[in-house]
Amino acid sequence: MTAKAIQIVSPVGGWNTRDALDQMPPEDAVILTNWFPTVGRVQTRKGYVTYASDMPGPVETLAEFNAGASRKFIAASNNAIYDISTPGAVGIALASGFQNDRWSFSQFDDASGGARMALVNGIDPPQMYDGMAVSALTVSGTDLTINNLIGVFTFKNRSYFWEKDSQDFWYSATGALGGSLNKFPLGRVSGFGGNLIAIQSWTVDGGDGVDDLAIFIMSSGDVIIYQGSDPGSAADWALVGIFRLGAPLSSRGALKVGSEVVVMTKDGYVPLSKVLDAGRAASARAISDKINGAVKEAANLYAGNFGWQALMYPQGNYLLFNVPVSETRFDQHIFNTLTNTWTKFEGLNGICWSLYNDKLYFGGIDGNVYLADEGHNDNGNPITFSAQTAWNYLNSRGQIKRFTALKPVFESEGALPISLALAFDFETPAATYSVSNFSGNAPEWDNSPWDLSAWAGENTIIRPWVSVAGIGLNVSTRVIAALGQQSCKWFSLEYLFEPAGYV
Repeated sequence: MTAKAIQIVSPVGGWNTRDALDQMPPEDAVILTNWFPTVGRVQTRKGYVTYASDMPGPVETLAEFNAGASRKFIAASNNAIYDISTPGAVGIALASGFQNDRWSFSQFDDASGGARMALVNGIDPPQMYDGMAVSALTVSGTDLTINNLIGVFTFKNRSYFWEKDSQDFWYSATGALGGSLNKFPLGRVSGFGGNLIAIQSWTVDGGDGVDDLAIFIMSSGDVIIYQGSDPGSAADWALVGIFRLGAPLSSRGALKVGSEVVVMTKDGYVPLSKVLDAGRAASARAISDKINGAVKEAANLYAGNFGWQALMYPQGNYLLFNVPVSETRFDQHIFNTLTNTWTKFEGLNGICWSLYNDKLYFGGIDGNVYLADEGHNDNGNPITFSAQTAWNYLNSRGQIKRFTALKPVFESEGALPISLALAFDFETPAATYSVSNFSGNAPEWDNSPWDLSAWAGENTIIRPWVSVAGIGLNVSTRVIAALGQQSCKWFSLEYLFEPAGYV
């Protein structure tokens, strides 16, 4: 029978853990790790390099201070706070003697003190940073234990605080960071209980113009929304509604993205605007819908670990959702904001993440801060990239096919040690990979992997025809590389096969 050649695009549709393997779109991937799907191709992620070093313990908080000409970067490690605005080994701590490095922070330009950042951690007295020094922040309130303040947020020219294990929030006078606070008891409003873990602002247009609403997120999943600017005035503070989400994973997992608010929950990564009409039942409207299987599994396994965080990285065109697998391993679920596609990053073991001067940084378990999205290796170590394409019937679902050749199309700067292997009819991959070789366990994978290092050139397209041998109704290709000095762009795969009988 006459051979056919069918070309399919690389998995530009991104990682998919939602759809059945038999029904997955051909442009999606069963596995996509350290590859970044974008327009017309997938490409290898960049690496990281050491930025600030020699802090005496894990770095659990990073914060950028940005006020006029003053742009500073601070880090918390081993019960101290350091100025890391300049790369290299850190100097003497700005402040020390604390009991916790997990600070909540918010910057505020108040009427008397200028630009300052408030920092609270639920065990130490509140602190402030003015771009030069860390000092005590004056805070008081009737029956308030200031050391219990664990969260801070600024909204409509006021500072808001909340205590650990409490349903209440505290708010300042207009134009003040801290000072004398008044209490607002949210427990009288919430229908499902829980404690306050995050505050955010949500920008909406209710028909009378754009307004910012105050969003209070409870550990139970209640989201309480208020309109106004003065919680002490019935004329300027009104309840908009109470809505229900899955239980939030972290106070650092509520992120404002443009006018939207995205919350990391046990039901997925949920934008508020998509669920207010359907509540928790609308988990399919989560932006993580396509990978919700992986998200829910991670939440079930690791919800109690520290390190869940959401961050927008505009320069990279993606949202980063940090997943704390253990005390030493952190993965990232990455959402391309241009193409609305997903991938997973591994090997970037960041406890916490931050932008500084628009670049991306993470705090390490080793007392260092790292500049991410930089270079072609992970601080000198090769990066392993792994992908498995969706299972594909190649336009003839019931027809057996005998595969004879495969042509991948890549682009790279030099010799490309990348390996491929085929599997047929949903056989479970059982592959291992070393720096430049791929090996499979027959019969799951074709037992003749191919190393493409011979097909190379400076900044060239690499597209060899490779002989293969296998029979099946459908096919999936595994693509794995370990690269340390170059990038790779993957455009497509082309299968050459002979159609056989129908089943």
